[in-house]
Amino acid sequence: NERWQRVVSHVNSDNPSDWRQAIIEADVMLEEYLRTAGYHGDSIGDMLKAVEPGEIQNIRAAWDAHMVRNRIAHDGGDFQLTDREAKRVVTLFEQVFREVDII
Repeated sequence: NERWQRVVSHVNSDNPSDWRQAIIEADVMLEEYLRTAGYHGDSIGDMLKAVEPGEIQNIRAAWDAHMVRNRIAHDGGDFQLTDREAKRVVTLFEQVFREVDII
C-alpha cells in the first residue's frame, strides 16, 4: 500500500512535522476504511462509536490513535509530539489496518 509506505516514511523522518503528517494521513486512511465498510457518521468518532463489539478487535487502538490525531489538529503547536509517541501511534494504526486487511 503506497499510502501506508508514505506514512511509514514520514514517521521515520527526523522532522517532527513529518511525524504529525504521518498520523494525519493514517487517520484519513482510517476514515476512508470506515466509510467504505459502511459505518456512518459525521466524524471518525461517530463512525468508531458505530462499530459493534467484535467487528474490529483493535477498536481501542483505533480510538487511541484517533485521539492523538485530534490533539494534533486541535492543539496545533501546543501539542508536543515526540518521536516515540509518533511511532507508538502509527503502530496503533498499523494494528487496525492489518486486522482489516488495508495493509
